[in-house]
Amino acid sequence: MSNKDYYERWLKIKEQMKQTLAEDERVQELATGFIGIKPQATAVEIVARVYCKYCEIYNKLCDCYDQMEQVQRRPFIKKIIDAVTCRLLELKMTLEEVEVFEFTYPENALQQMLIVPQDVQVLCPFFYPFEIRQAEMQYIIDEILSGNRLGDPTPTPSEIERREEERLEEENRKREEKEAEVKRRLAMGEELSVSEDSVHLSPEELEEIRLKEEYERHIFNIQRMERSRMVTRENTHKFNKDANLYLELAGLKAPQAPEPLRIKAASFIQRIYRKFMKIKRSQVRDRCLKTKLGMIIPSWSPPSAKIQLEKVKEDRRNYRRNYYEKWIQANLKEKSRVLKLREGDIMEDISSEIRQWLQEWYNEVRLFDEFPWPEEGGSILIVQGETFTIEEYVEWKLAEEKRLKAEAGSPKSKEQIKAEKIAARQEKKRLEDEAKIKEAKRLLDYKKSRLNPDNDPGIYLTIGKNLDRLIEAWKNYQTQWKSIDSPDAPLNAIKGYIMQLVTEDAYQDVQLQLRPIVDEMMRLELNLLKNSLKADYLAAGISKPPQSKKRKKPRKPKAPRSDKMSPAAMFQILADNGIVRKYPHTTLDDYWGDQNYAAADTRAVLWTPSFPPPCIGDVREQVRVRCVLTLGSSCPNAVRSQLLVGPKGAGKRTLVYAIATETNSILIDLSPMNIFDKFPGPKNMKTMFQLVNRVSRLMQPTVILVDNADKVFYKKVPKEEKMFDPTRLQKDFFKELIKPIQASEDKILILGTASEPWLAKNPQMYKVFPSLILIPRTDYGSISYILTKMLMKYHGMNREFNVHSVAQILRGYDINTIKKAVNNLMNGKRVAQLAYKPLQPLEVVSAVLEYEGGKYTDVEDYDMFQQWYLSYSPWGQKYLDYMVMLESQYVYKLKAEKKKKG
Repeated sequence: MSNKDYYERWLKIKEQMKQTLAEDERVQELATGFIGIKPQATAVEIVARVYCKYCEIYNKLCDCYDQMEQVQRRPFIKKIIDAVTCRLLELKMTLEEVEVFEFTYPENALQQMLIVPQDVQVLCPFFYPFEIRQAEMQYIIDEILSGNRLGDPTPTPSEIERREEERLEEENRKREEKEAEVKRRLAMGEELSVSEDSVHLSPEELEEIRLKEEYERHIFNIQRMERSRMVTRENTHKFNKDANLYLELAGLKAPQAPEPLRIKAASFIQRIYRKFMKIKRSQVRDRCLKTKLGMIIPSWSPPSAKIQLEKVKEDRRNYRRNYYEKWIQANLKEKSRVLKLREGDIMEDISSEIRQWLQEWYNEVRLFDEFPWPEEGGSILIVQGETFTIEEYVEWKLAEEKRLKAEAGSPKSKEQIKAEKIAARQEKKRLEDEAKIKEAKRLLDYKKSRLNPDNDPGIYLTIGKNLDRLIEAWKNYQTQWKSIDSPDAPLNAIKGYIMQLVTEDAYQDVQLQLRPIVDEMMRLELNLLKNSLKADYLAAGISKPPQSKKRKKPRKPKAPRSDKMSPAAMFQILADNGIVRKYPHTTLDDYWGDQNYAAADTRAVLWTPSFPPPCIGDVREQVRVRCVLTLGSSCPNAVRSQLLVGPKGAGKRTLVYAIATETNSILIDLSPMNIFDKFPGPKNMKTMFQLVNRVSRLMQPTVILVDNADKVFYKKVPKEEKMFDPTRLQKDFFKELIKPIQASEDKILILGTASEPWLAKNPQMYKVFPSLILIPRTDYGSISYILTKMLMKYHGMNREFNVHSVAQILRGYDINTIKKAVNNLMNGKRVAQLAYKPLQPLEVVSAVLEYEGGKYTDVEDYDMFQQWYLSYSPWGQKYLDYMVMLESQYVYKLKAEKKKKG
């Protein structure tokens, strides 16, 4: 799209944002007013509508932020995106509370809004991985993970000399071995050849040579087959010609049929051929129609437009970067110009503001307020109205006089003051305990009232805390750009930058730069005024002149301690020990699976809903919101640790790699089997935690992987694993890694995987991983999707191949097993036979059943995961309470119907 198209799209987003905020505010009114909503399906639709609208806006905002070439608007959009992200996560939690389930299904709301699930699929925005990490840190990561060494200490002269001696000795040894080999070959009469070791090539050159040889080998095979085909064709043609000539000369050739018979035969062939072509054209039309409708998947698909679109987007990013550099230069020039021409005027304006503030205080109460400390912001607090007002001073003065009179009447001893403080603390604790008891009683009464459908108050929505932040970010944008955003906006409002805003920003920057200097001068002037005022009070016979409330001096923030080692050295140590490692490039789209589209309807049935298990595609969407979106957010309430639980081979590590790839994170592997022999001892383990903490923050975004996290929290360590000491991280993991994470600043995500979670101590593991994602057993829909995607890429496959019966049989087999088995089955020989020997469903089933190392999870095995989930996750108890409530309401309903009939 062009710049004008993006601008028009932005105007439409503004209208959509305005409507969504209004609808969200109405939902907040229901929550703050404690207005119950029933039935449950209605509450789900109300929350899901707002949630889906925010998802749609979020994707559009990210696209505009990435592609918009108006550089001054982008920082405002970034703040709006951050606020929308926090509100999205909050609404997702509210939707989970309403549905009483971790997996949410907003399909009924989507039907009302006339949109499809793909429109509200939250995408990983472009700016997460590329605008968080510094370029210097990215260089360190790329160099070390590619095999180069950085951060090693500078070698001493003796070390350099020793390394050079070792290098010369190694060269002499190799040369002697080569000379001995040459002498041996000469003695045995063998031919001498140039050794490959004598030619030193870089890995890139070797890879280029390998690819060239492979390409030439394929070309040679094609040429050889084509020559063979042409020779075979010529030989067959010559043989047939000679045989025909021999039969004709020998008089053995059969005479031609009569003319009428030949005409009749030709007419018959033409009639059959026309009918055949008519049927064929009809089949082609049906095939094209089914292909367009998605009923048939073609083996060949045209080059993806997504690749071309990505190239266009990258070109637009380059233009945007050029505009950004020009904007930075314009800011610097304008700032220096304003500072040179208007320095004195700006300082005079600041002084006038402060003097007016002092004059107001003197005129009203005949004293001066305390000047704000520099650590607080200085006189900027006066401009913003965040200092002590005259009305507040009057109230404080009256209260202070009462307090002084009370103390003068009955002075208290130190013991009495101490006893009063203890009593105040006890009273505060008592009130808190009473509030907890009252809240527990309220929840109990609420649960009891919901057992009867006639007395059911409905579902109370959770009060959101991030809507105000979103409204504030939106108002800040509107304040700055309301007069600029118009349908006929000038060109500089669509791309580039507006010089007027550059000048305004320059004035603001210069004012912030000069304000501390003016503050120091005004503090001196205020001291002179206070001394003069004190002298006037003393001359009037007032020994104790009135004073304003003293401002407590804020503590100076501690300067961060400089690291003893450079970031490159710390990263190099972790990379050498295999704690920081490379991971395969994987995306969430590589985690194949279909969603459960029927769950929304089955769960919405009144009193007798059914709760089908989630599908593989639902897990992907849950990971997208809980992990990918959370990792890049700056929300203080975001959960920064997730536990992926599922059977072996369910794809837990694939999801971890996908999360790291989508966010361009570094991967720190603290799995028990990876670190059992690294950093031994308590002191060295503390050093490892320090290195992990520093590297994860310096080079964020970061994913910390704890594979087989259930082993870290073993109830009893098996004998065969005692030598690995898998529980060595259990004691300090929360204190050293989880506790230091600041959700609003750090882009760090801790991911654990577990295949046998019932072997772990639930309380200790829940403290580290309070949130989990249970990966379901492979279902019919996901296996059908996988088989269709894998088999339909072959041209000779029957487009009507019965994948549905195969999917029913293979339920429970993990995705990886099915993929490998199908790839082994569809080798070159079997693909060549497809034209005359169609693939049968039994072949696919047999290939999966006979595959060595395949993993199968039956219903009884998966019941163990579900039972553990009910005991571990708080959603388990909530689900049981919800089922009791539904059963009770249904019983009341049946009794009421029985009375009516009676």
